[in-house]
Parts: sequence; structure tokens; C-alpha cells
Amino acid sequence: MKKKSFIKGAAILAAAGLISKLFGALFRIPLTNLLPDDGLGLYQMAYPTYSFLLIISTAGIPTAISKLVAEKIALNNYKEAHRVFALSVRLMLIIGVSIFIVFSLGSRTISRMLGNERAFYSILAISPCLIIVPLLSSFRGYFQGMQYMTPTALSQITEQVGKFFLGLFLAYLYAPKGAEYGAAAAVAGVTMSEGAALALLMGMYRGKRREIAQNIRRSQRSLHIESDRSIFMRIIRIAFPITIGASIMPLVSLADVMIVVNRLRQIGFGKEEATKLYGLLTGSASPLINFPAVLTVALAMSLVPAVTESFTSKDFAGVRHKVSAGIRLTMLFGLPAAAGMAILARPICQLLYSSLEVKYINITGDLLAVLSVGVLFLTSVQTLTAILQGLNRITVPVKNLAIGAVFKILLTYILVGIPGLNVKGAAIGSVVCYGIAALLDMAAVIRYSKARIPVMDFFVKPVAATAMMGVCVFFIYRYTFPALGNSKATLLSILAGVMVYAIILLLTGTLKKEDMALLPGGDRLSGLLKKIRLLRD
Repeated sequence: MKKKSFIKGAAILAAAGLISKLFGALFRIPLTNLLPDDGLGLYQMAYPTYSFLLIISTAGIPTAISKLVAEKIALNNYKEAHRVFALSVRLMLIIGVSIFIVFSLGSRTISRMLGNERAFYSILAISPCLIIVPLLSSFRGYFQGMQYMTPTALSQITEQVGKFFLGLFLAYLYAPKGAEYGAAAAVAGVTMSEGAALALLMGMYRGKRREIAQNIRRSQRSLHIESDRSIFMRIIRIAFPITIGASIMPLVSLADVMIVVNRLRQIGFGKEEATKLYGLLTGSASPLINFPAVLTVALAMSLVPAVTESFTSKDFAGVRHKVSAGIRLTMLFGLPAAAGMAILARPICQLLYSSLEVKYINITGDLLAVLSVGVLFLTSVQTLTAILQGLNRITVPVKNLAIGAVFKILLTYILVGIPGLNVKGAAIGSVVCYGIAALLDMAAVIRYSKARIPVMDFFVKPVAATAMMGVCVFFIYRYTFPALGNSKATLLSILAGVMVYAIILLLTGTLKKEDMALLPGGDRLSGLLKKIRLLRD
């Protein structure tokens, strides 16, 4: 099975992630229109508890499998790599069924704890995912460990496309019966789409079994065959701290449900209005800041096995190269995304959520403007966490995120209780959380990898290019809005911003030939840009 470079792997996952996020964003727009009253809030309420339990059962497993498979392959031992996968499937099935039973039986109690018993139906509808997704994690981890990212990419697209069509169709059928039934039907569409993604991965695995068997036969014989117990324990040792780290933000989200809604009610908001504002924060504004993070999530998934492979082989020059490339690409993506969203926050929300009342569009835009500051921090945390995991410093990012989370909870409680800030206080808390974690992670990566981080190429040039792009976007929107209206002016401003930013990066030599590999047809595009002297070697 041909392995890909981590840049190529990231490109595949990034393309799939963009398609998935596009469908995810498009899904919420008609869903917001289909679900009556506080339906979106009920839809969102099912996710914090589900996400927390799902992370307990799966979060660290794909990374653990990916790391162990990459280690075995670095030693040319495909047989042991496959054993890691086979044992992980058994482990995931046991964990998934156990968590599913607990979640299903406690669904009514959970809905009461969240402050709205009508969330029971959505919680029940999503519970089968606790069996399906753990199995998905095993297959994805195995393929990612071989740096073969296509199965993960296709399964992600299947999830989102399935959710889009099935979720909206079911919501359309059941929304007239009440907000709680429409929300639960939409969630059921998510469950069905996860099942379709699992079926796809199982089919792709069967299609690759002959190739896998050939690699196993060619494997270098090992004098030491690791026992099942040893593999299980290594998976758990790697997965446990990652799981703790991945549990932090869902726990914070769970705290947000109780803090935000209850604190809003304490300062005078009614139950439905408080639920509505929580839905705008978590269901409308927050998903948008995850859009640019698609690229760094893809980069992170590729970096873990790539850094692990170099680290296991004691190729420290390779480690430093991959670390530097990962950080630089994160800066190049994160900075303009943060600036663009901050400048066009309200126009973007008006474009996407035009069916909402003007008051709620403005609130969502204000929330997005605050959260956009955290885009750079969020993308940095994802990349830096992956690098530290590849360097076997698995607990470091966990501790750093936990520190940020403590500040997040305290600030959310205090700031949401201030009438002038209300729900925006939760958004400020999130930005501070990721900012603290990102700074601590960066210091740790520099310390453990010994990688060079040139300030000019990594920070000064991207910041300067971002500033020029921001000025361009601001004035293009301002002067085209009266003639074109919000939708066309917003899209034109975004397109112009992307072009201006790319041209400045090329002219300053910040964007290099190897970076073009991230783009479809990158080699041809590189040749064209070199001919017109926009791309340097």
C-alpha cells in the first residue's frame, strides 16, 4: 500500500474536510429554518453529553492506533501493524456497547440535568452512534497509521452528505409535530449517516485485504512478537491522556449548557430566549470558526504518524522539518481566516442566516466577531498537539488545555452574568482558553523538537500580508455593498481577500513551491506561477 507524504495526506484530508464542512454549514441553514421555536437549541443540547461520552470511548484510539501502526511500519513490520488494528476493533466494540447502554438508560435524567426535558428525544436518537463511531475510529486509525488518508476522507464526506440529506428530510417530516420531534429526527439522520460511513470503510478494507496480506508476507520477521495484552496496554497508555485532553472541551461545553442558560435566566432572560441564545452561540456562530480549522485538523491527522515515523527511526532532521512545516502552514491558514471572519462577521451571518430576525443576525455576528479572534489559537492548538503526540509528549497538551479550560469556565460564569455582555461572555472565555493553551503548546514544541521557528517567515510576513488583506476586504465590502447588496458584496470581498493574500505571499516569497503541493494540481500551478515570476524556488 503506497504511503503518502504528510503534506499529500493533509491535502486529501483538507479537501474532504472542506467538502464536509461545506455540507455541515449548509445543513444548519435550512435546519434553522425548518425547526420551530427553540428546535436548534434542543438539537444542540444532545451533543455536549454525547460528545463527552463519545470522546471517552474513542478520542485517543485513532491517534493511538495511528501511532502504533506507524511505529510498526517504520520497523517494516506490517504483520504487527495489522494486529494492532484487529485488537483495537475488539476493544472498541466492547467499549462502544457499554457506553451506549449507559447513555440510553440515562437519557431522561441527562435531559433534566440540561434544563429541558424535551431534549430527551434527541439524546435517544443519537445514542446508537456510540457503537458505530468507535468502530469507525479503529478503521480510520489503521489507515492513517499507514499514511493512507483516502478512506478517512471519503468516510468524512459520506457522514456529512448523509447527514445533510437524511437529517433535513427527516426534520422536514417531523418538525410539524413539534420542535423536539423535528430536532430528534435531524439527529437520527446523523446516526444513519455514521452507519453509512462505517459500511463504506468496511467495504474499502475488504477491497484492500489482498494488498494488506501481501505487505504482511513481505514484513521483516521480528524476534519479539508483542502479546495481545501488551498491545492493549500500549493503546490504553497512549489513548488515556489523549482522551482526558479531548474530554476537556466537551466537559467545558457541558458546563456551558448549564452555566450559559442558567446565568442568562438569572439576569432576566426567559427560558426560551436563553435557549435560543445558546443555540446561536453553539449552533450558528461556533461552527463557522471550525471551518478554517478543517485545514489544520487535516494537517494534524497527517502529522501524528509522520512525526512518529521520523521520531521512531531517529531521523531528527526529518522531525524538525515536519514540525517547522506544520507550524508555518498553520500560521499561513489561521491568520487570514481569523482576520477575514472578524471583519465580515455580521455580513457572513446575514448571508448564511437570512431567515433569522435582524436582532438575532446581529447577535450571531457579534458572537462570530469575538470567536474569530480564537481561530488562530484553535488552529495552532490542533497542530501543536499533533506534533507533541508524535514526539511522545502526549500529556503536555492535555495539561496546557486543562489550564486554559479552567480560565474558560471561570470567565464564562463571570462574564455571562454581566448584562451588557451576556452570551458574548462565553465566546470571550473560549478565546482565552485556546490562547493560553496555544502559547503553552508552542513553548513545549520548541523545547522538545529543537525546531527553528524563523520569526520573519513564520510571523512577520504572514501578519503583514494578513493586514493588507484585511484592509482590502474592509474597503471592498464597504464600497460594493450599496450597489451589490450583502450577499454579492460579501462573496466578492472574500474572493478578493483570498487573491490579495495569496499574491502578497507569493511576492514576498512566503509561499513556497512545496506549499503548492497542498492544492489540487499544485505541480502545474507551480510551473505556471514560476513562468510569470510569482513563485520562487
